[in-house]
Amino acid sequence: MDGSDVRVTDAGRDFYSRVSAETGEISARIWGGIPAEDLAAAGRVLATVTERADAELAALSA
Repeated sequence: MDGSDVRVTDAGRDFYSRVSAETGEISARIWGGIPAEDLAAAGRVLATVTERADAELAALSA
């Protein structure tokens, strides 16, 4: 299946809009006021941790 048969309903769009609005407000309170350079550093660290965790999980399934 390539996804061409998937359609979003009006109810799905409405739900997505409401959830996005609510989580956007929460995210703004959580991340707001943190300097951009600190956010960039956190992003790099989290990317490295995720990469290492993925490698560990791959090793377990090999």
